[in-house]
Amino acid sequence: MRNALIFFLLLSVTLFPRQLIIATTTSLYETGLLDLLKAHFEKRYPIQVVFAPMGSGMALAMGRRGDADLLLVHSPSDEEQFMKDGLGLKRVSFMYNDFIVVGPKEWQEREFEDALSFMRYIHENQLPFVSRADGSGTHKKEQELWKSIGVVPEGKWYHMAGTGMAQTLLIANELRAFCLTDRATFEMLKNRLSMKICCEDGKLLKNIYSVILVNPKNGKRVNYEDAKKFVDFLLEDSTLELIENYSVNGVKLFRVFR
Repeated sequence: MRNALIFFLLLSVTLFPRQLIIATTTSLYETGLLDLLKAHFEKRYPIQVVFAPMGSGMALAMGRRGDADLLLVHSPSDEEQFMKDGLGLKRVSFMYNDFIVVGPKEWQEREFEDALSFMRYIHENQLPFVSRADGSGTHKKEQELWKSIGVVPEGKWYHMAGTGMAQTLLIANELRAFCLTDRATFEMLKNRLSMKICCEDGKLLKNIYSVILVNPKNGKRVNYEDAKKFVDFLLEDSTLELIENYSVNGVKLFRVFR
């Protein structure tokens, strides 16, 4: 076993003399899209891509410390501050989908003017709601919605999971609760859930993903040159087409900016 492990490590060094660390959101990583992009990129370059999935807030903190070379995140206001602070050299919004509010399948549907009206209804009726509560882009969007209606969510009806998107959905499913999620993760898991989409709002719930090239001044180990190669690869027409055609259960998960 030991000899096999040593052989594997030596083979990895031979095939991938360089390593690129990309901090990314759990919601994006769990779709499987990044594994597809990694395979195409590694065919072209002798560079090993390593994804570190976490909430966008944690990913940005990793970039701030210089522990990641590239960021794939979806928390626009935090990203803008990251760039203003000089922590990133380039930021490009390259694709999007949307957030949705999901809930128990047995919930009796009603008409609402927009997502804010629906969130207000949840609060006024103290309907069980599960929050990611992890500083992620999804959590920031949820906080933005509560703030817009002048609500600080608290009480027995409001559950703070502190977990990634998939686990948060599973908890909401167990509690028969509502939850804000990105559409892609819900599509990935919906066959395991007794939940349905209860609210959609293309204007208020747009979910934009950006790539950020980390400033090499953030840390000595930042691999700027290979990170730039990945950004160039990501923004190629052929890669964007790959992203736009990516589907799960026959549903396309993302649209791209061209």
